[in-house]
Amino acid sequence: MKRKIILGLAAVLLLSIVFAGSGLAQGKSENFNLQILHTNDHHSHLEGQLYNLYIDGENIRMQMGGMSRIVSEINELRNENTIVLNSGELCGTLYFSLFKGEVDFKIFNMLNLDAYELGNHEFDEGEEQLAKLIELAEFPIVGANVHPTERSPLFKSDIKPYVIKEINGEKVGIIGVLKVVKTVESSMVTDAVEFSDEIETVRATVKELQDMNINKIILLSHLGYEEDIKLAKKVTGIDVIIGGDTHNLLDSTGELKSLNLNVTGEYPTLVGNPDGETVYIAQAWEYAHGLGIMNIQFDSEGRIISCKGKTELLVEGPFLTRDENRKWNEVSEAKTKTLIDFINGLETVKLQVPDPATEKILKPYKEELESYKNVKIGRVTKTMPFDRIPEPFKKGETPTGSYAAYVIADAFLAYTHSADVAIQNAGGVRIALADGDFTTADAYTALPFSNTLVTIKMSGADIQQVLEEGTDYALSSNSTGAFPYASHLRYDVDKAAEQGSRILNLEVKDKNTNKWAPIDLNKIYKVVTNSFIALGKDGYYTFKRVQDADKSVFENTFVNYAVPLVEYFRNLPENTLPELNVDDYCLKSVK
Repeated sequence: MKRKIILGLAAVLLLSIVFAGSGLAQGKSENFNLQILHTNDHHSHLEGQLYNLYIDGENIRMQMGGMSRIVSEINELRNENTIVLNSGELCGTLYFSLFKGEVDFKIFNMLNLDAYELGNHEFDEGEEQLAKLIELAEFPIVGANVHPTERSPLFKSDIKPYVIKEINGEKVGIIGVLKVVKTVESSMVTDAVEFSDEIETVRATVKELQDMNINKIILLSHLGYEEDIKLAKKVTGIDVIIGGDTHNLLDSTGELKSLNLNVTGEYPTLVGNPDGETVYIAQAWEYAHGLGIMNIQFDSEGRIISCKGKTELLVEGPFLTRDENRKWNEVSEAKTKTLIDFINGLETVKLQVPDPATEKILKPYKEELESYKNVKIGRVTKTMPFDRIPEPFKKGETPTGSYAAYVIADAFLAYTHSADVAIQNAGGVRIALADGDFTTADAYTALPFSNTLVTIKMSGADIQQVLEEGTDYALSSNSTGAFPYASHLRYDVDKAAEQGSRILNLEVKDKNTNKWAPIDLNKIYKVVTNSFIALGKDGYYTFKRVQDADKSVFENTFVNYAVPLVEYFRNLPENTLPELNVDDYCLKSVK
């Protein structure tokens, strides 16, 4: 009997060893932890920027973000269970205008990215330039619905539908997807690149990964927050969506809202898929202000049993406050300590220093950019004044008003290939375009605000209403800067007429035929303008009303509104701005 017991125990022990060695008794029963660090929509904001946070009843100005601080933070947080993702989007500052994404991609290499999803602006300089950037990349580029044909310079570029990362024996699939219509309509991509439907492509690619027994799937998306939510509700098999394009600031702590920041959703945002399973969605705001940090725990079947995270803003002193003369001054040493203690008590804001190696890469580009600001980029033949409210003149007489605002509207239109017309308020332009040499610094002096270029699809009747509103606001309030100037629109102005009836004989110039015709009140046109008046400011209420009625008609390019003026001069024949063409000027007469 004793011998049988001993043999029985030995058999049990042997079986235990066999099962343990095969991985059936352990390993697969363990949970798997994954950390995702992510960024999106930096728009070539490579350096940190001054930013105000509302702390203890006052605005405190400090340095925020920058790619060097992001590299430092990633280096601190990275562990063996970490993947680093970027949802794309170049273009928006002089860094892109001058270096066409080269410096961006060199700095991306410092992030040691596990995947990078193409944004629509990656195509802004054409397919050949994007192909050069992809050659620079030391990380995978993903875009499952991007299909270059043999006619495209991108045909031989390594754009993958997905990548598979193996972490501690666990496989994680990362799919990339790009917003098709926006890319086709708002970039320089040609028909040599074909695009497939976003949802159908993702659904098919998820199945492909599942057929390889991969049960942890991340979608790296450049569709936008609302579109990510819609997709999550329609497609099964996705665990996490790391998004971009719409610059959403997400937070579940309440801290960022208390700092007077515009929080637009929870981090992460939870959405149910068709099978009733939860999909976790996140973005990390914009302009390299900070980093998205998501910590996930999967069970042995690949189901998420825990997902927590945050958007973390990266800041650094010195700290400044504004005095009674509205001048910014550095705070005292005692207040600095108080602010540091306050920030250290937050989950979503962290003090961080720039990474020296990344700063070294950026340094020569920064020096060249600073030098470029004072280099002549063009010449103005005759001063373009910026008189906000035009004086009366008859047809055939010398026009009055802000020639400068008209030129800037024309620059907007030249930059935005898909737009039909452009509108610029007089007050958005701060100086005349003086005769003589014109520099990049002059462009940023003329357009000094943090406005961006936006497009809005609207009817001819709504365009007429917008012009009426800007005119009425300029004439009936103290905001003379509201007066509207335009490119490819021209009209008579009767300042003495009743409100709402001051814009007369409105015409539009066809970009293809260059012929003028009365505006079609029922036709839909695409208007390019600046983000300030697009929000309904300065009395431009119809811009906001149209967007509120249908958000799909609005697109923010996130390109600083001075960039088109720089590009305009660079592309003029002999880089010379000629005298005003009276036939194309927006004001036909004023009385």
